[in-house]
Amino acid sequence: MAKRREGEPMTAVLEKSSEVRPAPSSLRDVADHLDVPPGFRVEVLEGAIVMSPTPSKKHAGVLSRLHGQLFEQLPNGRSAVQVCSVEAPEGEDFATPDLMIVPVAVEEEDGWLVSPDDVDCVVEVVSPSNHTNDTKIKPTLYARWRIPVYLVIDPRNGTNRLYWDPKGGQYQARHDVEFGTDVVLPEPLKDIRIDTSVFPRYGS
Repeated sequence: MAKRREGEPMTAVLEKSSEVRPAPSSLRDVADHLDVPPGFRVEVLEGAIVMSPTPSKKHAGVLSRLHGQLFEQLPNGRSAVQVCSVEAPEGEDFATPDLMIVPVAVEEEDGWLVSPDDVDCVVEVVSPSNHTNDTKIKPTLYARWRIPVYLVIDPRNGTNRLYWDPKGGQYQARHDVEFGTDVVLPEPLKDIRIDTSVFPRYGS
C-alpha cells in the first residue's frame, strides 16, 4: 500500500476481511462502518467517501478565535457548532464543516445530520494539503444545498472568501479580503463582524 504524506486527505478503500458483515445498503452506511484512523473525519462528497486528517494547531486556533467572536454577536436563538454534519437535500452526500451556525434547538436533537434548511452559514478553514475540498468542491455543494452563507478562511495565504446568495446551484455573490480586514456577514446574519487580524497563518 502506498504511503500517504502527513496531512494528506484520504479516499477510503475497502479491503477484504475474513469477518462476515452484512452488505452495506448505502454510502452513508459504508462511511458509518469504516474503520477510521483516530482523529480522521469522514464525509461523502459528490458520491465519494473522503477522509480528512486531524487539523493542525493553527487550524484549531482560527476556529477558537472565530467562535469567540460569534458567541458575542449571534442573535438569540442561534448557535455556532462544530463536529456536526450537514446532509444533502437529496442523495447520500454529507459534509462536516469546521463550524456552522444553526438554531439553538438543533443542539437538543438526536442524531448527527443537520438539514441544510436549518443552517445559516458554514465555515471551512482550509488545510494545507486538503484545499481542493474547501475551495473547489464545497462552494458548489453548499450552493446546491441552498446554504445562505459560506465563509472560507485560508491561513495558507492569509485570505478570506465569503460566498452568499445561492441560486441555480451557484453562489451569486462573492467577496475576498485579506487577513486584517473585517468580514461583515450578509443576511441572515446581517451586521455580524469578524476581525480577521487575529487569525494565525500557516508557516512556510
